[in-house]
Amino acid sequence: MNIKELFRINISHRTRIIALFLITVISYGFYNAFLPITDPVESNYVLSAITMLNHNSWISPMIYDHVWYDKPPLTYWALMICYKLFGISDFVSRIPNTLIAGASVSLMYHLVYRIKQSIPIAITSAILLMSTLQFWYISHAVVTDGFLFFFSLAIFGYAYLAFTNNDSSSMVKAYIASAFAVLTKGPIGLLLPGLILLVFMGLRKILSPNTEETGLLKNLKLAFNPLGIILFFLIASPWYIAMYSIHGQDFINGFLGLQNVGRALVSEHPKFDVWYYYLIVTPLALLPWTPVVVYQLRKLNWKESFNLLGGIWFVIILLFYSIVATKYLTYTLPAIIPCIIWGSETIINLLFNPNLSKYCTYLVTLPFGIYTCILGIGVAVSASDYILDYIIIVSIGALIFKIARHYIRSYSQLTLLFLLPILALYSATTISVTPILTSQSGIQFTSYIENTNQPVFVYGGYYTSVVYYTEHIPTQVYLNKTDDERWAKARNIMPTITKDEFLDQLPKESNAIVIVPNRNIKDFESSAAAVITKPLGKTNGATVYKVQNSISF
Repeated sequence: MNIKELFRINISHRTRIIALFLITVISYGFYNAFLPITDPVESNYVLSAITMLNHNSWISPMIYDHVWYDKPPLTYWALMICYKLFGISDFVSRIPNTLIAGASVSLMYHLVYRIKQSIPIAITSAILLMSTLQFWYISHAVVTDGFLFFFSLAIFGYAYLAFTNNDSSSMVKAYIASAFAVLTKGPIGLLLPGLILLVFMGLRKILSPNTEETGLLKNLKLAFNPLGIILFFLIASPWYIAMYSIHGQDFINGFLGLQNVGRALVSEHPKFDVWYYYLIVTPLALLPWTPVVVYQLRKLNWKESFNLLGGIWFVIILLFYSIVATKYLTYTLPAIIPCIIWGSETIINLLFNPNLSKYCTYLVTLPFGIYTCILGIGVAVSASDYILDYIIIVSIGALIFKIARHYIRSYSQLTLLFLLPILALYSATTISVTPILTSQSGIQFTSYIENTNQPVFVYGGYYTSVVYYTEHIPTQVYLNKTDDERWAKARNIMPTITKDEFLDQLPKESNAIVIVPNRNIKDFESSAAAVITKPLGKTNGATVYKVQNSISF
């Protein structure tokens, strides 16, 4: 191979990376301006970034003008930079996660290409990632998990390349990615991948004891790369040192104590603390590619290095978060990384092996069709105004799929067969989820409270996004629930009063607005507050009441 040919390959590889990034960003950014900021998670991030900007606080995370220790600052920094550049809006709030989604899809292609040395598998891995339900959802949300996924993918891919190629530079890249993961989510960004890699080194040695590349001492030297460790601390430690120097023991207790150790030992939401939680979540997270992944699992040689690392990565992440008391849908997103690659290998085998092509219908086309129908039914039930748009866009995708399948016979067929119908489906889905998100957002109350100077109360809940949309700061009426009181104290930074204080204060608050989430309607209507209030309006998520002037206790 001459220099010109090598250069041409590099340009082609770079072009694919850029193309996948742009396709993801454009398709994911489609309709983002119409996706409202939801409660309770997204609104905390956007309001924190806005509060930090207002206080010019680039070190200490803040909300409601108070320092809080919920997360490290990387996601806040990304939001703050975007707000500085483009102003504050729903669309701008989603730019960081849209960009990191594009970067993740491109990185998936790049790493799989290096690991598998196969362009079709690499492209398919990128497409499958972009179209997987959990990744699509998290990449549209204003949360930290999109950033954590990107850095976890880098750790997984570069660590594997380091061990299999004895490549110290790849291990340095893994350490750099881990440093940014620690700035995104906390110490778990280093501890969990570190545990996985130690188990991988040990099992690899046990399964292949006489192979030079599995030598434990050699791999330990590679893993504890001095340059990587130095760069890790140079990147990750300054923020932690600065926070401790400013806030001292409060930072240790609030961030490392409650938000990290506390989450592991005491559930924020006890009703979700069941051992089988992620056994249900994971198959749903991989839709519509779950059948493809399951099909491939039974054929894998688990002694092969990639499959061994992928299996350990998947099992330990699921096992760890199953043991941890606090459970969220987003926690196990990095576990799908090897599953995406396994699914891609299956699809390539199905498409290019005549003896297996019949399975393509059952494992790929049929599940995707069922998935499309389920989403369509959901749109019809919850967002009937958008059902026609959904049908039109999905039909266009199906037509493109049909044309590509019969008239194109190249690697580009692979791209068109999966990419364009997927884009059509998810564009339709993005349009149709707006009413669903609105019911979980404070934007639904703006017509009731944006022109009032009267106090606003939220009975038994809170909508941080009300502050984002209206600049009114409601008062939470705290009702005793089943959640642990330690979490109530940590989360209730907003103005909060007890139910008894609310009932005493309300008669003095003429024309005050009371927002009652649907789950608390019965409690509110059975209280004394119902006597002096009248319904002002109703949304999908709550009923809005107004205090009357002439009635008192």
